[in-house]
Amino acid sequence: MDDLTRRLNAVALAPPTSHVKTGQNPRLVYVDGMNYSDRFFTVGDHWCFREARDNISKMVKHARESNIVLKVFLDAYIETDEAILKWRSRREKEVRDRIRNMPQAMNVLLGEMFTMAGVVVAYSVDADNDDTLASHAHHDRAAVMSRDKDFLRYNGSSYRIYEDFSYKHEYLHLIPRRSTYLRPEITKRDIHKPKPVVRSTDPGFVTLPDFYLRGSPSPLTRDCGNLHITVRSLRQAYYASLGIKTPVREEFPTYRTSDDDEGVVWLKENVLPSDEYNDLLKSPEKAYEHYFGTLVRPSGVSNRDWDNH
Repeated sequence: MDDLTRRLNAVALAPPTSHVKTGQNPRLVYVDGMNYSDRFFTVGDHWCFREARDNISKMVKHARESNIVLKVFLDAYIETDEAILKWRSRREKEVRDRIRNMPQAMNVLLGEMFTMAGVVVAYSVDADNDDTLASHAHHDRAAVMSRDKDFLRYNGSSYRIYEDFSYKHEYLHLIPRRSTYLRPEITKRDIHKPKPVVRSTDPGFVTLPDFYLRGSPSPLTRDCGNLHITVRSLRQAYYASLGIKTPVREEFPTYRTSDDDEGVVWLKENVLPSDEYNDLLKSPEKAYEHYFGTLVRPSGVSNRDWDNH
């Protein structure tokens, strides 16, 4: 059992009950999981797993009382050029504006929490998550829950779209999408057939051994550098443990300050596997002390940002 699972298990969650009320046909609702991360992690503390799990538990409980079967779809990786451009733009804004509103590896956290609550989780590994969710909902005669207008783009789609949810007494109230306007720059697409492949557990680092692309894990990347770069030698040991022999192309955003060239830049480097720090892979406490034991808090940084760094 890994450290994340142990920490999540330490937070009490009511055991799952039956999904379906006897004698009634359930409604299938396929949820764009990452689209609602702010409804689960809401207090600003990236490590407040208890609050997130309580919120997920409440949603699942009310769904069952309403005879709704949820299935949560999550990205295993960003597939399309369009999605990658959008993702890069958001990460650059986080670095530039010194913000990071969600914890690192949010898709894994949400997937673990929903799975522990008894909800089926589907990680999209064969296509963009929107394409995967739309195809599965269409072919399974399920509804879609997402705030993303991109779900309006699919030709011949049969699913109903809900854009949000609320609670009324013990029931989950689904709020239908009101606007059907699709921006001109969003191109129409056909529904995937057959349904794209999904996995029930996080597939891990699906881009290895070719490359490792990540964003800004901290609100202080602009001031303290990107933590992904700080712990690079630990990843080198991880690559070696996987038996990777060739360089891995890594890419992360950081902030460059100079008189004539200031702004967010993406640093690329080919990184060789190395077992030099293999002992740190087995001891999170030693790894923390090695990389962050002498970390100095910059002046003017809030307690919240420092705790989430």
